[in-house]
Amino acid sequence: MTNRSDTRGLIMSHNTFDEHSKITSLGTPLVAFLLLLFANAHVPSLLGAVSPVGDTETSQLGSHLLQVVLWLCGSWLMARAINTLLLNPLIRSRTGAPAPRILSNCVSATLFIATIFLIIKFVFDRPVGGLLATSGIVTVIIGFAIRDMIADFFSGLAMNIEQPYRIGDWLELGPGEIGQVTQMNWRATRLVTQSRRTIIVPNSNLASRQFHNFSLPDRHFRETLDIVLNYTADPARIENILLSAIYATDGLADQRHDVRITGFHERGVIYQIRFWINDYTQKVRVRHRLAANALEFLSQAGISIPYAQHEIVLTRQRRPRKERRINARRLFSRIEWLEALTEDELDQLAGISVGQEFRAGEAVVTQGSEGSSLYVLVEGMLEVAVTDADGNESRVGRVEPGQAFGEMSLLTGSERVATVQCLTNAYALEIRREDLEPILRARPEIARELGRMMARRQLLNERSADGTASHDDNEDFRSRAMQFARRISQLFGL
Repeated sequence: MTNRSDTRGLIMSHNTFDEHSKITSLGTPLVAFLLLLFANAHVPSLLGAVSPVGDTETSQLGSHLLQVVLWLCGSWLMARAINTLLLNPLIRSRTGAPAPRILSNCVSATLFIATIFLIIKFVFDRPVGGLLATSGIVTVIIGFAIRDMIADFFSGLAMNIEQPYRIGDWLELGPGEIGQVTQMNWRATRLVTQSRRTIIVPNSNLASRQFHNFSLPDRHFRETLDIVLNYTADPARIENILLSAIYATDGLADQRHDVRITGFHERGVIYQIRFWINDYTQKVRVRHRLAANALEFLSQAGISIPYAQHEIVLTRQRRPRKERRINARRLFSRIEWLEALTEDELDQLAGISVGQEFRAGEAVVTQGSEGSSLYVLVEGMLEVAVTDADGNESRVGRVEPGQAFGEMSLLTGSERVATVQCLTNAYALEIRREDLEPILRARPEIARELGRMMARRQLLNERSADGTASHDDNEDFRSRAMQFARRISQLFGL
């Protein structure tokens, strides 16, 4: 009975306070309006009586001034009445708080502007149609220029009515953007982070984006802390230890806290501590204290936090397999000795060529040895050396990737005329005599073209020292070309 009586008394006192506030809010403008109304009814006649004869201008000026003040006072009374009797009760019934100041100011400004036009019309007896048209055009121009500010204004007005946040609330605008609302005005909302940095967000931006309010519907909220523990640990025992850590932590809200298994990790089982915090300002401190308690209690129970582990199995080292994607057909088309072949013949040769790997210092071919293949270097660098009759070795050149060597032995069966040795590890494609033979037998005229190429190359090498030019139509060239073609035909049985 006592509690019910106290509650009823509080409600009655609150209603009495609201009624007193309404009377106080409307009393001053109402008394001022009644006094001005009385003055407007009697003062003009009094001014006419005391003014000199014929001085109607002073009387008219005083009357107009009194009427202007009366209209403005009426606007003041109307704004107070709308805010006190309509907006405040309506907004308070929905949100529990009075109407926002920005809404009250907006109503007052609208009534004031309307009163100015009514004064021009009824007090000074001037037409307002042209003025309205002109002001409308100016309003459109100004509105277009400050459209962003207008959007901020109406967004701020809507949020003040809806109140998705209040002064003192903690908002999360995005990852790492969390602050407390310290100011709300017609253009922007100001937030201050825990590191004392200020975030200013335009109202239109805030109204069109998603944000989290940690202070609504209540100031307490739930937070989580994940801990990974070994698979061998007993889940019931872990839950008991972590609950003990929760109970040992000061500053938690009076809510139900718990521990749950939320997943599995390569390091172990993921346990999630779900706890409630009274206010966002305590989040960092409470989270730190809870984590410290959990580590301490787990250590006391002989349970350690697992770290990443990797099993390393030692096996016999294998030679790595090289992956090469070589376009042999394209590589062969750039070799001078193979220009006589058609595209189909080059494709056929590319399909049966063999890749060979060589170590640094290894000889690919040796001077004086028999040979029956041509090499096209793909990777690495080779060195060419020649040994004279006295046994003196001289280096005469190098073979770079994309170049070929060994064509004389392939086409004529002669001995290798030089030693080719690897300066680095190398990889080459080998074209053997048995690979080229089917192509020459299918088209014997290739032998004549190869003979001409070999003769031209031989003459160039012999005459490059003295600078004498060679010509395909001279007798020496034709003779050499026929000899090479005959040797090729004999070797391949054409």
